Amino acid sequence: MVSMTRYSEEIHPKLPNPSPVELYHTEDLPLHSFNFPEGKKLSYKMLLGKDEITVLLFSLPKGEEIPLHYHTMNKAIYVYEGCPEILIRGEMTPTFRGDSLMIPCESSVKIQNSGTEETLIFFFFPGCPRDSLMFQSPSPDSDPSGRENLLFKEREIPWENWDGKLSIGTEPTPLAWKTIIENDSMVLGITKIDPGFDVDRHYHKPTQIVIFSEGEGRTLIEKGEYREIRKDSFIYPPSYSLHHSINTHPERPLMEIYFFPQGPFAKIEYLGKE
Repeated sequence: MVSMTRYSEEIHPKLPNPSPVELYHTEDLPLHSFNFPEGKKLSYKMLLGKDEITVLLFSLPKGEEIPLHYHTMNKAIYVYEGCPEILIRGEMTPTFRGDSLMIPCESSVKIQNSGTEETLIFFFFPGCPRDSLMFQSPSPDSDPSGRENLLFKEREIPWENWDGKLSIGTEPTPLAWKTIIENDSMVLGITKIDPGFDVDRHYHKPTQIVIFSEGEGRTLIEKGEYREIRKDSFIYPPSYSLHHSINTHPERPLMEIYFFPQGPFAKIEYLGKE
C-alpha cells in the first residue's frame, strides 16, 4: 500500500496521487511578527511552510521598510499591492503591482514603502523548510548592494498558451499565462482564466502554490469534490495530486499567481491534462 504522505514515483510514475489538494484563505491565517536584524519588527502571514517550499506575505504600512538582509537560498519576490522601492544593483528602484524579482542566494535586498498606501509583498523560497529560513545581516561577501538582483516587469512579458508565446500587445486567449521568472530552482508566473473557462484537470511531480489574486470560482479538492475560491484563496497540490480550477464569475477573469519550487517550466510535465 502506498502512503498518502510519501507518494512513490517509482511505484506509480503516471497515476494521480489520491492525497487531497490543500485549500486555504489568506484572511483566515494568523498574523505573525518577525524580528529582523537590528531590532526591526514587521508583520507577516505564512501561507506555506513545507519542506520544499516556504511562502510569506509581508505587510508594509506607509513609511515602513524590510531592512537590508540576505538569505543562503534563492528567493523570488512578487509585488502584490503598492509601489515599493526595492534595492537593485545599488539603487532603490520604484516597482509596481505585478513586478517580480529574482534574488539569488547571498544577494542582499531592502524594500521601502515610500507610498501612501499599504504595500503587500510575497516572498517565495524554493527548497527551504520553514525552520531553516533565516534573515541575515549582509556582509562584504554577501552582495550588500544587490548587484545580482533581477527585476521583471509583468507588463513587458508576453502571454502564452499551450500553442506557445503570443506577440506583445496581442489579446490573450481565454486561458493564458505569463512565465515571469524561471530557472533551475523556481518558476513564477500568472494565469488568466476568462469567465466560463477553466484550467484543464492535471497533475505533475513538482508541488506548487497557486494564489487566486482576482475573481472567484471553484477548485477541485479530491474525488470530484469542489470548493469555492475567491480573491486571496490559495491551494497547495501535493506531488502528483489532481487539481483543476474553474472561473464561475459571469464577467471577471480569474487570476492566479503560481510558483513551482523547481524549474525550468519546460521540464515540468503536465500529466492527465483533459
